[in-house]
Amino acid sequence: MNSKTFWQLLMIGAIGLWIISVVAGYLLFPENHLQAWSFFLGLVILHSAELFTAIPIGRKNGFSVRVSVVKTLLFGFTWWLPVKKGIIEK
Repeated sequence: MNSKTFWQLLMIGAIGLWIISVVAGYLLFPENHLQAWSFFLGLVILHSAELFTAIPIGRKNGFSVRVSVVKTLLFGFTWWLPVKKGIIEK
């Protein structure tokens, strides 16, 4: 868990999760677009909640607020946790 490659693979998985959330939504709820996007919106809410933790960690480690927000929304804890541990540096 202290390997940069490990965390990078998890980040790739996070991107895959975004894609799967949209595809699965449309496969499970083809007639109801609001329900189809519910998985995607759930990820948006989950990752947005992480911003309260991620922004201070990003700032402390030299990342701008903008970078911290974008990377947290895309990757979630798979970005900010290794930054906190010093595995990913600016």
